[in-house]
Amino acid sequence: MKRIVVTGGSGRLGQFVIRELLLHCYEVLSLDRVPPREKLCPSWLADLRRSGDLFEALKHAYGIVHLGAYQAPNLAPDAETFANNATSTYNVLRAAADSGVKKVVIASSTAAFGFIYAKNLWPPDYLPLDESHPSKPQDSYGLSKVTGEQIADSIVTVYKDMTIGSLRFPGVNFDLSYESFRDRWRNPVSRASGFWTYVDARDAAMACRLVLDAKFHGHEVFIAAAPNNCMIQPTLELVEKYLPKGARIKKVAGTHWSCVDSSKAHRMLGFTPKHVWQDYLKEGQTTTRLARASHSQ
Repeated sequence: MKRIVVTGGSGRLGQFVIRELLLHCYEVLSLDRVPPREKLCPSWLADLRRSGDLFEALKHAYGIVHLGAYQAPNLAPDAETFANNATSTYNVLRAAADSGVKKVVIASSTAAFGFIYAKNLWPPDYLPLDESHPSKPQDSYGLSKVTGEQIADSIVTVYKDMTIGSLRFPGVNFDLSYESFRDRWRNPVSRASGFWTYVDARDAAMACRLVLDAKFHGHEVFIAAAPNNCMIQPTLELVEKYLPKGARIKKVAGTHWSCVDSSKAHRMLGFTPKHVWQDYLKEGQTTTRLARASHSQ
């Protein structure tokens, strides 16, 4: 049985990833600074800023899924957010490479593009965004994610047989009933900087597993998101009403398309999201009233 180490295993996404890996017959070891609320697998307390903890955990490991980080700015001072996230990612990648671990998954973020936490939102070059779109983060969190991807690029120039996948997730939805989406519908502008994108926690966990199963070598960045927006309005209507003018709209299918493009993850990993909000919320009188309210804003 292949052993996978999951950093940040006590966190919300960590718990979903552990369940996904166990379901697919991996042996899992969780690393975190705090114990888990629910112990799904063996768990060690570890500080990722100390590389010694990692070397011990990675003995006999097949792969590592690195989730342990500050998940947004403003959870700590900017310097702490950047230093913690960048240092922990460096230590994970360095320890994995030196330990002979070939498979590494890094939880990156669409915040790396620079829009989500920008003080002044500017128009993207085009929509939907793909992995080739320029990244211009202004905040410590987005910068830490770009830096983590750059560290991975550097590592594979020497360790060419490693497989490193950086997964750019949008906001991860942990509300499996999706009832919280009704609040989003009341205020479309509040989600504009994230371009109304999301990914179900179960699909994010699946994406992590798919990188471990992938056959490519080197480092690749993947967007992994739901195929639709999180709103009841068509995407083009949202873009025209709430985003700065100037983005070129690429050819897309349907009306509620996602503003981020996961086709690379589908092509190289087989990533096909299984959960979208329409499967959980039925459009009825409540939805109709919200739609009318949003159109009047």
